[in-house]
Amino acid sequence: MNRALLFILLVIVSLSACKTNHLAEIQPQGYRMADTTVVAADASIENLIAPYKVKLDAEMNQVIGVAAEPMYKAKPESTLGNWMSDLLYEQIYEYTKSDLDFASVNYGGIRIPEIQKGEITRGKIYELMPFDNMITVVHVDAATLRLFIDKIAADGGIPVSKHLRFVIKNGKPQNITIKGQPIEEGRIYKIGVSDYVANGGDDCTFFIDKKHEDIGKFLRDAIIEYVEKETAQGRQLRAPIDGRIKN
Repeated sequence: MNRALLFILLVIVSLSACKTNHLAEIQPQGYRMADTTVVAADASIENLIAPYKVKLDAEMNQVIGVAAEPMYKAKPESTLGNWMSDLLYEQIYEYTKSDLDFASVNYGGIRIPEIQKGEITRGKIYELMPFDNMITVVHVDAATLRLFIDKIAADGGIPVSKHLRFVIKNGKPQNITIKGQPIEEGRIYKIGVSDYVANGGDDCTFFIDKKHEDIGKFLRDAIIEYVEKETAQGRQLRAPIDGRIKN
């Protein structure tokens, strides 16, 4: 904390302690600071955080996997989006031992445009998914499912797992299948998403009043665990473009 900020905090604390005093008049006065003003870092604060920074840097720079090829973010589908959605589906099964119909990752939540070929660090996954979004399974009827797929099509395609397939024509979905089957009326579908989407984010308000099954895992942690698992089994990371969403 620099000395100027410390002084301001001390003034605020002193004023708040004088509960019986009242400020009768304020005479504002401006002070011009040169554009070249530099506030020196407080060495004691830097020394305090240095050990934690060293530990954090070591953790973030740890290599946890290898990408066999570059993976890019794009629409209507992409290698990066397919990879993230497919691993989300797989990890949800790993955590719950319960099947679901498909998984989807919020397009705007993917915060980097690509993962380059080669080593992947833990820090790179934090760059990819910096938010503390939790994994949620929403249980929806056929009508709500169609609303979601309509939105995916209107947005030009967002990441979905390989279990959902359709064609976008004039901004509308056609030839929809889930695990090779058309949508069935009267059936409840389970979709793996982030809690942000489940709670109405990204214009998905149709999910708000539906049943939510909270998995208790950060999406980011699920990605890290998946990468570590693949690495332990001697596999590099890759994802196909398989035509799950065609435009």
